Amino acid sequence: MSADTPTCPRCRSQHTVKNGRTHNKKPKFQCQDCKRQFVENPTNKVIDQEIKELIARLLLEKIPLAGIARAAQVSETWLQEHVNDKYAQVPQQIEVSAKPKGKLTLECDEAWSFVDNKGNKQWIWLAMDRKTREIVGVYVGNRSKQAAKELWNSLPPVVTVHGGVHHAHKRQSLAKQKLWVLCASKYRT
Repeated sequence: MSADTPTCPRCRSQHTVKNGRTHNKKPKFQCQDCKRQFVENPTNKVIDQEIKELIARLLLEKIPLAGIARAAQVSETWLQEHVNDKYAQVPQQIEVSAKPKGKLTLECDEAWSFVDNKGNKQWIWLAMDRKTREIVGVYVGNRSKQAAKELWNSLPPVVTVHGGVHHAHKRQSLAKQKLWVLCASKYRT
């Protein structure tokens, strides 16, 4: 401990020592009491809106976060926090726009991916309006008859009006019965 070492920003201890340099040659210090590493007088870079818009466009191109961080000259940590904040703002509930009365043709599709490791395969089930390509139902899980039922349960209810009162229900129309048979017959339990 010498007179030229700074105070720890976490615990305010004077018991700090030099601990190398950062990638841009600023001296790093470490507190001997709480073990925090820090830089004296850090300069936090403010990310302007133009860079954030560039990042948003690059995210759509399926470029790895490390490549985006290099291209936009931001830290990977900041970029990951920015992406997490953007994701948190996305509504988690599917909004289905009102449709005119008439025939609704649904198209079912599925895709799979690994989550964390190859032993954890997850299936994404989608039901889309064939005309508008709008997703009207979704389920993430395994590939079984029960998963097909969960996709069915995710479909919005049919709304009918009887005597001025709106009633929501899952109407078993012939078309939906055929859709159910198509989805469920492909998969064995």
